[in-house]
Amino acid sequence: MTRVGMIINSRAARNRSIADDLLSVASRFSVLPHVIDGIDRLPQALEDMARRSIDTMILSGGDGTMQAAITETINQGHFSTAPNYVALPGGATNVIASDCGLRGASPATALDQFLWRWSRGETRRLSRPLIGVQLSEHQMPIYGFFLGAGDFHSAVKFTRQKIHTTGATRSLAVAMSIAGFLSRRIAGPAPERPALSLDIREEDGTLSRQDLSLMIMTTLSRLSLGIYPFWGDGEGELSVTTMSHPQKRLWLAALPILLGRPAGWMERAGYVSWRTNELRLRLDAPFVFDGEILFPNAHEDMIISVSKRAAFLT
Repeated sequence: MTRVGMIINSRAARNRSIADDLLSVASRFSVLPHVIDGIDRLPQALEDMARRSIDTMILSGGDGTMQAAITETINQGHFSTAPNYVALPGGATNVIASDCGLRGASPATALDQFLWRWSRGETRRLSRPLIGVQLSEHQMPIYGFFLGAGDFHSAVKFTRQKIHTTGATRSLAVAMSIAGFLSRRIAGPAPERPALSLDIREEDGTLSRQDLSLMIMTTLSRLSLGIYPFWGDGEGELSVTTMSHPQKRLWLAALPILLGRPAGWMERAGYVSWRTNELRLRLDAPFVFDGEILFPNAHEDMIISVSKRAAFLT
């Protein structure tokens, strides 16, 4: 028999105002709830759910909560069989839920409608590849869905300071960060120094230096606002886009980038997109992974690969 549990991260931005409504809905469907005070409490909640044979896990939080729960579940092996996830947008950034989570007038309404469908066996299962990020060969992977570096890191900081404080829709955070970066770069002077210098490990083992303004990658199938700045070919499930420094004719390239519909001249000008299953590189600057800022070691290879998947119910 399918058993459903729910984790509510009380520190996630939106959850502070909706937690009671979610708990009320959950009680009507005999869902096992765990309200945690930050992601440090995740291991205990997951261990309890595993003991109770939970196989469907509702996660109410932002992208960071989703990332932490999936990473802990995979790396620590709490469950003999990987659970199905249900993503509820409850945080400062909710890009994962925007692609494969519940949608509705409110999270409580969306949850109520989902549990009604679940009780009738009418849910839909979506499978998504996971980006596994190893900050070095000696560290366990962190699993998530969207990574951005270079000017994307600066754009995220700007978005948090200027947009989140206005109460703007949180699921739009990545799209607004990318669009905001492009608009500011078009309107302002070009920076003298590249936002990101990285060394990419080639197939023959050598390191190739690249000076970039932007690097973004995802395994999601959609973002928000119709923005999806990926268009490259390849057999992998990881979509990657980079923008060289200095930027050329950005005012003309901006809209094709946002829509993922490049003009023929753009690759020659340094706007490159492709698909792969693994990257090995060395970064000299922080990057953003599902809303969380991480700091690489510039002297060790960071390994980015796709080897596992997560299943979501909607």
